[in-house]
Amino acid sequence: MTALFTLPPADVLVGVDGSDNSRHAFMTAVTMAKEHNCSIRVVGAYSVPVIPHRHAPKISDDRHRSIGHSTQDLLEEYADEAREAGVDASAQAIEGDAGEVLAEASRYSRLAVVGKRGRNRLASRLLGTVSGTLAARSHCPVLVVPLPDAGLSEGAPGTEDAQGPSSEAQQTQPGFENEIVVGIDRDSSALPVAEVAAHAAELSGRRLAFVSAVPADAGSSRGAAADGGYRAYADHLDEVTQAVTESSGGLISRLQLVEGSAADVLLDAARSAALIVVGNRGRGGLAGRLLGSVSRSVLNQAGSPVLIVPTRTEQ
Repeated sequence: MTALFTLPPADVLVGVDGSDNSRHAFMTAVTMAKEHNCSIRVVGAYSVPVIPHRHAPKISDDRHRSIGHSTQDLLEEYADEAREAGVDASAQAIEGDAGEVLAEASRYSRLAVVGKRGRNRLASRLLGTVSGTLAARSHCPVLVVPLPDAGLSEGAPGTEDAQGPSSEAQQTQPGFENEIVVGIDRDSSALPVAEVAAHAAELSGRRLAFVSAVPADAGSSRGAAADGGYRAYADHLDEVTQAVTESSGGLISRLQLVEGSAADVLLDAARSAALIVVGNRGRGGLAGRLLGSVSRSVLNQAGSPVLIVPTRTEQ
């Protein structure tokens, strides 16, 4: 119960707060850890409210001990459950903001797993603060796991920049039943994202699909210029696929160019895919420092698990 991380590194970090969402994320982490002989680290954050009273220092100390101990006790229960399942597990309660605590803890893990907030109207206005902060600032890939029936309903408030797949995208996009779908952008972040996705496909035994969204003006306009623009997307997709195939020993991937916005294309793929994989950054400026608009949209609305991969900011 300290602001410092006193435990050794672990393969899988899982954030727990006692909610159904975090419980589902914990069970997902335990299943993966057991299957691949990994260790897990259960981390929970707590905060102590400020008490405006002249005796606040004494009361605050009492509250620190009480809240810290109760949080640690909860996390130990989760860790004990993981150990009973045959997984090497540790637990630590950390004082601070949950998203920031998990982002710092991600320095010492290979994968972070968190739940996704539910359907309530207030939570639906923004990406869950914990999963959003962690996805934007994590030092390792972040798996955001929704409850099986926790997809957002249509017309959820606060998703003006991510209204879901357009009718055009739904009509033109193929199904990706039980596949791992990777969003391939035309920048330097594409290869690191694709490599992480390829590793996930190897571990899970699932088919891997590389998908690149082509803007409507690049694919539907007529003339040599339009053909050249469309070809640039196809060539980039081929290059990324070849690089990943060579490094992964002949991994067979499916390539798909789909006309539409990247967010729409990936959200439509999430209807049938087992996992969506995207990078976490934008192309520079403010978008490069925060969670990118595409990854934010996918996290907000996708009903499937989403793996967010840290990528370098394009300047």
